[in-house]
Amino acid sequence: MSDSLKDQLLALGLASKKPVVKKPRKQVPAVAKKKSTDAEISLDQAYRIRNKEVQRQKEQAIALKLEQERRRRETNTKIKASVKENAVRDPEADTKRNFLFKGRIRSVLATREQVIEINNGTLGVVYLSGNYHLMPADKIEEIRQYAPDHVPDLRGADGEGEEENPVPDDLIW
Repeated sequence: MSDSLKDQLLALGLASKKPVVKKPRKQVPAVAKKKSTDAEISLDQAYRIRNKEVQRQKEQAIALKLEQERRRRETNTKIKASVKENAVRDPEADTKRNFLFKGRIRSVLATREQVIEINNGTLGVVYLSGNYHLMPADKIEEIRQYAPDHVPDLRGADGEGEEENPVPDDLIW
C-alpha cells in the first residue's frame, strides 16, 4: 500500500498518464468579463433607479404638503365666514377669560355676563389666525365637526388629578 495517490488513480483509470500543463489565461478587460444578466444591474442603473425613487418621494411629499395647505385654507375660509356671521363682539369687554389651548394659557376678552355664559357652556371660543372669537355653542359644535383643533376646551381642570392625591377630610386650612 505504498502506492501514491497518483498511482492509485492511474490504476483505477481515473487519471491519465500525460502530465497536465497549465496554460496561462488571457487577460480579459474587466468590462468585457462582466456580462450583464437579468438578475444583475450595473452601478449606474442602480443610481438612476435610486434617484428616480428619491425624486418620486420628493414629489409625493410636495403634493401631500400642497393638499394639506389647501385643506387648511379651506377650513380657515369656512371658519372665517362663520365668525363673520356669528361672532359675539362687545366693545365694552374688559374681563379676561383664561383657558388652556395647545399647552399654553390663552385668554379672550369678554364682559362679565359673557364669562358666565362661557362657564355655563352657552358661549364658546374658536381660534382663527392668532385670534380667539366668542361664538354661540351650537356654531362652535358645527366648527368642531370639521376643525376640532380650532376649538379650545373650556371646561378647565376641575377635579383633574384629585384622585391621585386626595385631600384628607380632617385637614383644616
